[in-house]
Amino acid sequence: MSRLLRRVRRVYELHCAREDARVRGIVVPLGVWVCNCEHVSLDRLAFVRHLGEVHA
Repeated sequence: MSRLLRRVRRVYELHCAREDARVRGIVVPLGVWVCNCEHVSLDRLAFVRHLGEVHA
């Protein structure tokens, strides 16, 4: 069950990120994670850590 929840959360995060980028007119290559504060990460886990440390 927890595996399914992780997959659902990941799909939701990807959808929100793509929608946010589309609305702002930003084009970001696949595999790159960009925050509103202009932080760029090539690793999703590093990006999630950044969100938790800086924006929580």
